[in-house]
Amino acid sequence: MRGAMKKAGKAAILLLLLAMACVGVGMYVKMRGTTTSKEDFAGSTDSDPGTRRIQGFAGESAEDASIDFAALKKINPEIFAWVHIPDTDIDCPVLQSEQSDVYYESHNARGEEDDAGAVYIELANLKSMCDFNTVLHGKTGGEADGLFADLYRFADPAFFEEHEYVYVYLDGNLLTYEIFAAYERENTSLIRTYDFTYLSGCRQFLSDLYGNRDREKNVRKGWENVSARHYIITLTTRKEENAKRQFVVVAVLVEDAAGVINRVVAE
Repeated sequence: MRGAMKKAGKAAILLLLLAMACVGVGMYVKMRGTTTSKEDFAGSTDSDPGTRRIQGFAGESAEDASIDFAALKKINPEIFAWVHIPDTDIDCPVLQSEQSDVYYESHNARGEEDDAGAVYIELANLKSMCDFNTVLHGKTGGEADGLFADLYRFADPAFFEEHEYVYVYLDGNLLTYEIFAAYERENTSLIRTYDFTYLSGCRQFLSDLYGNRDREKNVRKGWENVSARHYIITLTTRKEENAKRQFVVVAVLVEDAAGVINRVVAE
Protein backbone atom coordinates (compact mmCIF):
# COMPACT_ATOMS: atom_id res chain seq x y z
CA MET A 1 0.00 0.00 0.00
CA ARG A 2 2.79 2.39 1.07
CA GLY A 3 4.75 1.47 -2.12
CA ALA A 4 1.74 2.28 -4.30
CA MET A 5 1.32 5.68 -2.62
CA LYS A 6 5.01 6.41 -3.15
CA LYS A 7 4.73 5.61 -6.85
CA ALA A 8 1.62 7.77 -7.14
CA GLY A 9 3.46 10.65 -5.47
CA LYS A 10 6.35 10.39 -7.91
CA ALA A 11 3.93 10.34 -10.84
CA ALA A 12 2.19 13.48 -9.54
CA ILE A 13 5.52 15.30 -9.18
CA LEU A 14 6.52 14.26 -12.69
CA LEU A 15 3.23 15.56 -14.14
CA LEU A 16 3.67 18.86 -12.26
CA LEU A 17 7.18 19.30 -13.67
CA LEU A 18 5.96 18.58 -17.21
CA ALA A 19 3.14 21.12 -16.83
CA MET A 20 5.60 23.77 -15.61
CA ALA A 21 7.87 23.06 -18.58
CA CYS A 22 4.97 23.49 -21.03
CA VAL A 23 3.99 26.80 -19.43
CA GLY A 24 7.59 27.97 -19.67
CA VAL A 25 7.79 27.12 -23.37
CA GLY A 26 4.47 28.84 -24.02
CA MET A 27 5.64 32.01 -22.26
CA TYR A 28 8.87 31.96 -24.28
CA VAL A 29 7.00 31.65 -27.58
CA LYS A 30 4.54 34.37 -26.58
CA MET A 31 7.36 36.75 -25.59
CA ARG A 32 9.12 36.13 -28.89
CA GLY A 33 5.88 36.91 -30.73
CA THR A 34 5.55 40.31 -29.07
CA THR A 35 9.09 41.37 -30.00
CA THR A 36 9.02 40.29 -33.65
CA SER A 37 7.35 42.48 -36.28
CA LYS A 38 7.24 42.96 -40.03
CA GLU A 39 9.49 46.01 -39.61
CA ASP A 40 12.23 43.82 -38.14
CA PHE A 41 12.60 42.10 -41.51
CA ALA A 42 12.21 45.11 -43.81
CA GLY A 43 15.15 45.44 -46.12
CA SER A 44 16.83 42.23 -44.91
CA THR A 45 18.00 39.29 -46.98
CA ASP A 46 18.01 35.68 -45.82
CA SER A 47 21.35 33.90 -46.00
CA ASP A 48 19.59 30.90 -47.52
CA PRO A 49 19.24 31.64 -51.25
CA GLY A 50 16.27 29.29 -51.41
CA THR A 51 14.28 31.50 -49.04
CA ARG A 52 12.30 34.38 -50.50
CA ARG A 53 13.76 37.82 -49.79
CA ILE A 54 11.47 39.89 -47.58
CA GLN A 55 11.99 43.53 -48.50
CA GLY A 56 8.73 45.41 -48.10
CA PHE A 57 7.89 49.06 -48.64
CA ALA A 58 7.81 50.94 -45.33
CA GLY A 59 8.04 47.61 -43.52
CA GLU A 60 4.84 46.33 -45.10
CA SER A 61 4.49 42.95 -46.79
CA ALA A 62 1.55 40.81 -47.84
CA GLU A 63 3.40 37.76 -46.56
CA ASP A 64 1.41 38.11 -43.32
CA ALA A 65 -1.86 38.67 -45.24
CA SER A 66 -2.32 42.13 -43.76
CA ILE A 67 -1.66 45.62 -45.13
CA ASP A 68 -1.87 48.79 -43.03
CA PHE A 69 -3.33 51.28 -45.50
CA ALA A 70 -3.67 54.02 -42.88
CA ALA A 71 0.10 53.97 -42.38
CA LEU A 72 0.79 53.78 -46.11
CA LYS A 73 -1.46 56.74 -46.93
CA LYS A 74 0.46 58.86 -44.44
CA ILE A 75 3.54 58.24 -46.58
CA ASN A 76 1.72 58.82 -49.87
CA PRO A 77 -2.06 59.34 -50.13
CA GLU A 78 -1.95 58.09 -53.74
CA ILE A 79 -1.32 54.53 -52.57
CA PHE A 80 -4.65 52.72 -52.98
CA ALA A 81 -3.77 49.02 -53.32
CA TRP A 82 -1.09 46.40 -52.72
CA VAL A 83 -0.19 43.65 -55.20
CA HIS A 84 1.39 40.35 -54.21
CA ILE A 85 2.40 37.23 -56.16
CA PRO A 86 3.64 34.42 -53.90
CA ASP A 87 7.17 33.05 -54.52
CA THR A 88 8.20 36.24 -56.31
CA ASP A 89 9.51 39.63 -55.20
CA ILE A 90 6.28 41.27 -56.39
CA ASP A 91 4.98 42.54 -53.06
CA CYS A 92 4.46 46.29 -53.28
CA PRO A 93 2.01 49.21 -53.24
CA VAL A 94 0.00 50.29 -56.27
CA LEU A 95 -0.55 53.98 -56.97
CA GLN A 96 -2.47 56.29 -59.26
CA SER A 97 -1.11 59.77 -59.89
CA GLU A 98 -3.47 62.73 -60.10
CA GLN A 99 -0.81 64.64 -62.06
CA SER A 100 0.15 62.39 -64.97
CA ASP A 101 -0.17 58.82 -66.19
CA VAL A 102 3.63 58.55 -66.37
CA TYR A 103 4.45 60.25 -63.05
CA TYR A 104 5.36 56.97 -61.37
CA GLU A 105 7.65 56.00 -64.22
CA SER A 106 10.16 58.38 -62.65
CA HIS A 107 9.00 58.55 -59.01
CA ASN A 108 8.93 55.88 -56.34
CA ALA A 109 6.03 55.05 -54.03
CA ARG A 110 7.11 57.80 -51.64
CA GLY A 111 6.74 60.35 -54.42
CA GLU A 112 10.50 60.85 -54.66
CA GLU A 113 12.33 61.10 -57.99
CA ASP A 114 13.62 57.62 -58.73
CA ASP A 115 14.37 55.90 -62.04
CA ALA A 116 13.11 52.62 -60.54
CA GLY A 117 9.61 54.11 -60.49
CA ALA A 118 6.65 52.47 -58.78
CA VAL A 119 3.78 50.16 -59.69
CA TYR A 120 0.85 52.22 -60.93
CA ILE A 121 -2.37 52.35 -62.92
CA GLU A 122 -3.41 55.08 -65.34
CA LEU A 123 -6.18 57.62 -64.73
CA ALA A 124 -8.47 55.78 -67.16
CA ASN A 125 -8.68 52.90 -64.69
CA LEU A 126 -10.80 52.97 -61.54
CA LYS A 127 -9.08 52.56 -58.18
CA SER A 128 -12.04 50.39 -57.14
CA MET A 129 -10.73 47.69 -59.56
CA CYS A 130 -14.20 47.51 -61.14
CA ASP A 131 -12.99 47.91 -64.73
CA PHE A 132 -12.99 45.02 -67.17
CA ASN A 133 -9.21 45.32 -67.44
CA THR A 134 -7.13 47.16 -64.85
CA VAL A 135 -3.60 47.59 -66.22
CA LEU A 136 -0.74 47.65 -63.71
CA HIS A 137 2.61 49.00 -64.92
CA GLY A 138 5.99 48.28 -63.35
CA LYS A 139 9.62 48.36 -64.46
CA THR A 140 12.04 45.48 -64.96
CA GLY A 141 15.25 47.53 -64.81
CA GLY A 142 18.58 47.15 -66.55
CA GLU A 143 19.79 44.57 -64.04
CA ALA A 144 16.43 42.74 -64.05
CA ASP A 145 15.91 43.96 -60.50
CA GLY A 146 12.86 46.17 -61.00
CA LEU A 147 9.56 45.90 -59.18
CA PHE A 148 8.00 43.81 -61.96
CA ALA A 149 11.13 41.96 -63.12
CA ASP A 150 9.74 38.68 -61.80
CA LEU A 151 6.89 38.80 -64.30
CA TYR A 152 9.32 37.33 -66.83
CA ARG A 153 9.45 34.17 -64.73
CA PHE A 154 5.96 33.40 -66.06
CA ALA A 155 7.50 32.85 -69.50
CA ASP A 156 8.70 29.52 -68.10
CA PRO A 157 5.84 27.01 -68.60
CA ALA A 158 6.69 25.15 -65.40
CA PHE A 159 6.69 28.30 -63.28
CA PHE A 160 3.49 29.44 -64.97
CA GLU A 161 1.72 26.15 -64.16
CA GLU A 162 2.85 26.13 -60.54
CA HIS A 163 1.99 29.73 -59.73
CA GLU A 164 -1.68 30.48 -60.25
CA TYR A 165 -2.65 33.50 -58.18
CA VAL A 166 -2.22 37.24 -57.83
CA TYR A 167 -3.56 38.95 -54.72
CA VAL A 168 -4.63 42.59 -54.72
CA TYR A 169 -5.33 44.18 -51.36
CA LEU A 170 -7.63 47.20 -51.15
CA ASP A 171 -8.60 49.10 -48.03
CA GLY A 172 -11.31 46.78 -46.70
CA ASN A 173 -11.11 44.13 -49.40
CA LEU A 174 -8.95 41.35 -50.84
CA LEU A 175 -9.21 40.36 -54.49
CA THR A 176 -7.88 37.04 -55.74
CA TYR A 177 -7.03 36.65 -59.42
CA GLU A 178 -6.06 33.49 -61.26
CA ILE A 179 -3.31 33.95 -63.84
CA PHE A 180 -4.54 32.56 -67.16
CA ALA A 181 -2.11 34.01 -69.72
CA ALA A 182 1.48 35.25 -70.00
CA TYR A 183 3.11 36.35 -73.23
CA GLU A 184 5.06 39.03 -75.04
CA ARG A 185 3.33 41.64 -77.18
CA GLU A 186 4.03 44.88 -78.98
CA ASN A 187 4.83 47.65 -76.52
CA THR A 188 1.71 49.72 -77.06
CA SER A 189 -0.65 51.18 -74.47
CA LEU A 190 -3.47 48.74 -73.73
CA ILE A 191 -5.60 51.58 -72.36
CA ARG A 192 -5.25 53.58 -75.58
CA THR A 193 -5.48 50.60 -77.94
CA TYR A 194 -8.72 49.18 -76.52
CA ASP A 195 -11.75 51.04 -75.20
CA PHE A 196 -12.58 48.90 -72.18
CA THR A 197 -15.70 50.96 -71.40
CA TYR A 198 -17.45 49.14 -74.27
CA LEU A 199 -18.01 45.40 -74.66
CA SER A 200 -16.58 45.64 -78.18
CA GLY A 201 -13.24 46.87 -76.82
CA CYS A 202 -13.17 44.13 -74.17
CA ARG A 203 -13.93 41.45 -76.76
CA GLN A 204 -11.29 42.76 -79.13
CA PHE A 205 -8.64 42.56 -76.39
CA LEU A 206 -9.58 38.95 -75.64
CA SER A 207 -9.67 38.08 -79.32
CA ASP A 208 -6.17 39.47 -79.77
CA LEU A 209 -4.96 37.69 -76.64
CA TYR A 210 -6.21 34.27 -77.71
CA GLY A 211 -5.23 34.92 -81.32
CA ASN A 212 -1.67 35.84 -80.43
CA ARG A 213 0.52 33.31 -82.24
CA ASP A 214 3.56 33.69 -80.03
CA ARG A 215 4.82 30.13 -79.59
CA GLU A 216 6.04 30.97 -76.10
CA LYS A 217 2.64 32.21 -74.93
CA ASN A 218 1.31 30.40 -71.87
CA VAL A 219 -2.44 29.91 -71.39
CA ARG A 220 -3.88 28.04 -68.44
CA LYS A 221 -6.17 25.12 -69.21
CA GLY A 222 -9.77 25.82 -68.28
CA TRP A 223 -9.51 29.53 -69.01
CA GLU A 224 -9.67 29.45 -72.80
CA ASN A 225 -12.98 31.31 -72.81
CA VAL A 226 -12.66 34.35 -70.56
CA SER A 227 -15.41 36.78 -71.58
CA ALA A 228 -15.99 40.53 -71.56
CA ARG A 229 -18.19 40.00 -68.48
CA HIS A 230 -15.19 38.98 -66.37
CA TYR A 231 -12.90 41.28 -64.38
CA ILE A 232 -9.23 40.99 -65.24
CA ILE A 233 -5.93 42.64 -64.47
CA THR A 234 -2.95 42.90 -66.79
CA LEU A 235 0.50 43.34 -65.28
CA THR A 236 2.94 44.83 -67.79
CA THR A 237 6.68 45.33 -67.93
CA ARG A 238 9.49 45.56 -70.47
CA LYS A 239 13.26 45.19 -70.72
CA GLU A 240 15.34 48.25 -71.46
CA GLU A 241 17.23 46.47 -74.23
CA ASN A 242 13.98 45.63 -76.04
CA ALA A 243 11.75 48.68 -75.64
CA LYS A 244 9.54 47.69 -78.58
CA ARG A 245 8.14 44.67 -76.73
CA GLN A 246 6.36 44.29 -73.41
CA PHE A 247 5.68 41.20 -71.33
CA VAL A 248 2.21 40.83 -69.86
CA VAL A 249 0.71 38.57 -67.22
CA VAL A 250 -3.10 38.48 -67.38
CA ALA A 251 -5.29 37.26 -64.53
CA VAL A 252 -9.04 36.91 -63.97
CA LEU A 253 -10.92 37.69 -60.76
CA VAL A 254 -11.98 34.52 -58.94
CA GLU A 255 -12.70 35.85 -55.44
CA ASP A 256 -13.94 39.19 -54.13
CA ALA A 257 -13.82 38.97 -50.33
CA ALA A 258 -16.06 41.98 -49.70
CA GLY A 259 -18.42 41.26 -52.60
CA VAL A 260 -18.37 44.81 -53.92
CA ILE A 261 -16.84 44.48 -57.40
CA ASN A 262 -19.47 45.50 -59.96
CA ARG A 263 -19.79 47.53 -63.16
CA VAL A 264 -22.04 48.49 -66.03
CA VAL A 265 -20.49 48.11 -69.50
CA ALA A 266 -21.99 49.76 -72.58
CA GLU A 267 -22.68 47.61 -75.61
